[in-house]
Amino acid sequence: MTKQNGSSKPISGKRRQPKKWIKRFLIILSLLLFLIFLSRLFLISTISKVQVLSSQVANETIPLDVTLIKEEKVVNAPSSGRLHLVVPDGKRLEMGAKAAEIIVAGETYEEYKIDISTSATGILCTHLDGLESILVPQNITVAKLKKTEKKVVGSSLDGTNVGEWQPVFKIIDNLSPVSLFASIPKTALADGYPDQPEILQASWENHIFALTPGELIDNGDMLEGFYKIEDYPEALVHQRKVQLMITARQIKGLLVPGKAVVYHNGVPGIYLAVKKKAHWMPVTIEGELAGKAAVSGEGISEGARFISNPVLIREGWPIE
Repeated sequence: MTKQNGSSKPISGKRRQPKKWIKRFLIILSLLLFLIFLSRLFLISTISKVQVLSSQVANETIPLDVTLIKEEKVVNAPSSGRLHLVVPDGKRLEMGAKAAEIIVAGETYEEYKIDISTSATGILCTHLDGLESILVPQNITVAKLKKTEKKVVGSSLDGTNVGEWQPVFKIIDNLSPVSLFASIPKTALADGYPDQPEILQASWENHIFALTPGELIDNGDMLEGFYKIEDYPEALVHQRKVQLMITARQIKGLLVPGKAVVYHNGVPGIYLAVKKKAHWMPVTIEGELAGKAAVSGEGISEGARFISNPVLIREGWPIE
């Protein structure tokens, strides 16, 4: 009502309404907040990466240069002449098999051949290094091996002139025990290994085999000594020096990424996904290796769902 000239007069028209853009702004803001909330949940779930606890093995491998020690029988030329191998290098021969021949050229008569047959079963190897009589499995010791000079492996004598009784090839007994000598940095091995050495796993050209420790000497920063090779590939014994990949350290158990471990007041723990919510549970670290941690503790069991990347996670937060 308004007064005009002392009389009351009703105001015509409706009450002024809020502008439409304010309502639209509030609706859009609500939608944006809702989308931000959903995006936050999606971002947390995506980054956090819920995984399932399972028994695993983590290995740390190192390259290792080794010297092979095996039963080798050197064969000498029965006469001067030109050596001719009749079988390829690396072939396994039975006892009495013909391996080579010496072609003898006489001054007053035509050339003739003298066969060279094997006196043992094994693998033909034409690369002599002068260590065949030194690196004998039954007699070699760490001290003796350390005194041996580094020999140069000769090339094959096939097709060359050789002297009488000159060593021309050898037969490697691949059925007898084969050992190796190695110097391993102690820092690469598991704690306590020098005091209680165990079988190591090795690989060479995609073949995996075991190394059983023999005589080992703690030499400062290095652990030096012999290992017996089990179930090795046949081609390995044709070598003298090779590089193996050995498993120097290993942990087993319920493994989680190292970044999954979160410390609260100095106590390690991991976040479990329980009923779609994150719950921190204390754990015991049984071992750490190659970015993995072996964990145990109450409620920590195979099949439990845990958060592998809890960088954005807090206690009780929703997680898918």
